[in-house]
Amino acid sequence: MLPPKQHKAFCDFYDVVRNEEHLDARTTAMIGLATAIARECQP
Repeated sequence: MLPPKQHKAFCDFYDVVRNEEHLDARTTAMIGLATAIARECQP
């Protein structure tokens, strides 16, 4: 778990990234998938 300050910063970042104004939905999904693979997350 992240401390409150870092958690808020991450949530703010996540909200901006998920906004399709800058990246389309496919690109956002691909970034998320690549991040999960890099972090060795299990499906």
